[in-house]
Amino acid sequence: MELDLTGNVALVTGSGTGLGHACAEALSRQGVDVALASPNIDDLAYASDRLHALGDGDIFSLEADVRDPGQIGSFVDETVAQYGGIDHLVTGPRPLEPTALADVTDEHWFRAFDRSFMSVVWTLREAYPHLDESRHGTVVNVTSPAIGPLADELGVANSFRGAVTGLTRTAAHALAPSVRVNAVLPGPHDIEDMKLLLTELVDAGYYDSLDDAWAELLRETPFDSPGDPLDLGKAVAFLSSDHAGFINGTVLRVDGGSMAGD
Repeated sequence: MELDLTGNVALVTGSGTGLGHACAEALSRQGVDVALASPNIDDLAYASDRLHALGDGDIFSLEADVRDPGQIGSFVDETVAQYGGIDHLVTGPRPLEPTALADVTDEHWFRAFDRSFMSVVWTLREAYPHLDESRHGTVVNVTSPAIGPLADELGVANSFRGAVTGLTRTAAHALAPSVRVNAVLPGPHDIEDMKLLLTELVDAGYYDSLDDAWAELLRETPFDSPGDPLDLGKAVAFLSSDHAGFINGTVLRVDGGSMAGD
């Protein structure tokens, strides 16, 4: 579907790997000039080279850690210097770190607060003046996955997912109509973070094999295989387009019809 996004500029955090990278790919395939950010220079180099080969838009990349508001500010400034403005912001999900809730330390909570919630606040705050100047200003926050069978292992991510969806709805009301703000809630997608997490659980004896682990994750959906990350990216691209011009404050589930709650 042609989304009429050619020539727009999107800033995508967490875009070196996983779902963030899938969002960047979907936008690039629509002719969007995409600014990539990741704290890992190797991931960033691979992502940039891949999108140069696959997409139609220009690619700009910068090593940046979203836990540092100064680095976020520099990323926004560099993107504006490169392209003259920003039309779309996509905040990618943070890496999955499984920890039993009873074992989470105060330090872990505070670190996760910066990485999972404040990173979205800081990026939105820095990008907003440029989104407000655009005729197409949008924000899509990609939350951490909602997967019922992993609720105990992902208690921290689950907690801050609610904070991000709350921020999304608040910002959608406060910033409209010049900037629309929505969120996408993933389910079990075929990404490296999820494979690593499941491998850890297999090694710890929770499941007999990786196939068994995937089967358990998909138990609450009518599908027998995990989602394609690019399908989630396409949903983000649609929400970023004028075709979704009256969609605002929505939390869109892209999870195969999971019975898991928000």
